Amino acid sequence: MNVSIYSLVSFLLLPTLFSCAQKKFVKENVCSPNALSYMKKSKGRRFLPPKNEALRKKIAETQTGMQQCYDSYMKRTGHDEFQTCMVVGVDGNGKLEYYNFSSQETHSDRAFIQCAVKVTKKVPFQKYGKNYILLQSYNFY
Repeated sequence: MNVSIYSLVSFLLLPTLFSCAQKKFVKENVCSPNALSYMKKSKGRRFLPPKNEALRKKIAETQTGMQQCYDSYMKRTGHDEFQTCMVVGVDGNGKLEYYNFSSQETHSDRAFIQCAVKVTKKVPFQKYGKNYILLQSYNFY
């Protein structure tokens, strides 16, 4: 099994960091209603610029941990292909004000979500800018 991670910034798909085949990411079908509401309410906030290579590299470093979360989830549930959505908001002072990791596409059990949050929260989002939203999709297959 493989974990595919790619960034979606300003609602434009950036080049894939890991993957051969991809299923199209549609935020309305994958992100939680709470995350969609947060993004809608934060219209004045910029989405993280795609040229932030340092953050892209840091997110790419989560691949091994996310692979372990996925492998464990698949063994428990047998569900082997789905997408998830991570939405991070950093306020104007550079503090993390919003974090949501979820999927409307599949029911993710508590153990998977806790594992994914543990892996992704290791990324120091505040270090990469102020007053931005990061929308990160994860393809698992």
